[in-house]
Amino acid sequence: MHDTTLHKLLLGLISSDPVFTNNQGIFKTVDWTRLVEIAYQHGVNGLLCRGLLQQREGGVPVDIAEACDLHMKSCADHNQKLADQLSNILGVLSSRGIPVIPFKGPVLAMKAYGDLSLRSFRDLDFLIHHGQIEVVLSLLRELGYHNEHGLSPRQWQAFKNYAGQDIMFGEGVPVEPHWQFAPSTLALNVDYDSLWQRVVSYQFNDQIVQSLVPEDELIVLCLHGAKEKWSKLKWVVDVAKFVNVHASLDWGVVFRRSESQGVARIVRLALSISQQLLSLSLPDQVVRWLNKDVVAGEWAKQIATDFFNPGQEDISIYKLSYFHWKMRERIRDKVKYLARTVAQPRVQHFSSIKIPDSMFVAYYPFKLLHDYMALPVWKLLKGTYK
Repeated sequence: MHDTTLHKLLLGLISSDPVFTNNQGIFKTVDWTRLVEIAYQHGVNGLLCRGLLQQREGGVPVDIAEACDLHMKSCADHNQKLADQLSNILGVLSSRGIPVIPFKGPVLAMKAYGDLSLRSFRDLDFLIHHGQIEVVLSLLRELGYHNEHGLSPRQWQAFKNYAGQDIMFGEGVPVEPHWQFAPSTLALNVDYDSLWQRVVSYQFNDQIVQSLVPEDELIVLCLHGAKEKWSKLKWVVDVAKFVNVHASLDWGVVFRRSESQGVARIVRLALSISQQLLSLSLPDQVVRWLNKDVVAGEWAKQIATDFFNPGQEDISIYKLSYFHWKMRERIRDKVKYLARTVAQPRVQHFSSIKIPDSMFVAYYPFKLLHDYMALPVWKLLKGTYK
């Protein structure tokens, strides 16, 4: 069975498409190794296993069903350990009076999927206030986590201003404290003050935690997928599952908040991709809102059509991208994205050359020379510059 059919089968099993789930003969010719590879690549192995288990009587081989059973149990045990890891961190931060909002990962698995075993995650994300970065990182170090930047005070200040998050390692999976949902280079104008004022309580893993309201959380899921250029099916499923579970979403609020923050195109794109890949059913008012942006509609068709075969290498979010440029719907945000992406020196530049903090401004011309002159010439000489 060729990959195109496997892609359709995977989508059908995830979305319970009767065209595939009621066709008993389709499982006789499946390349199971390749199907599993695709599912792992896109982070939907749990959903694949559940879909196959639902088809025990539909022609799924006994050994495949048994493997799915084992995988689901293994995922449940593993993800519960990660949920406990997150709970421990949240508990410590809460006991010190530090507001924190967990998002994605195990919290999203419960909110949108209703089952920890159905969503894969390789790190633990939570939002903190920008003014509490240092105290949070210090507490995480007390818990055994560490980062290895080795930056000077001025370099560290620049990192905090552009990165939006840190990543720390320790026992378990890495943890990612965020003070923004994306690097400032992407010029996403999120109203964090208002977002924090709207938080609600949510029961997770036998403890009460802070949570984004559903309308804000949906926008954040859309922002994350756009940041990553929708390269994994998991992020499309996140949006579809979240919308399906939250039937009482106030769509008018979603429209107003996304438009006021200049991310309406990003939200439209996410919902349109979910429609086309997973047959997400949306209210008429949402469909009308989606149809107002022709650019988002065209990109959704292109991404959905070429989803499993993007035909391009992964590009760092810190490099100029035509996709990210087009996703900015306001001229001022486009200009900020262009200027920040081109000019902002980053950790790799700090490690390339040591410039005293008193002369930190010299990193800006160094970054331009390094990225747009020296590096292309070096690649050309190496025969890899394209």
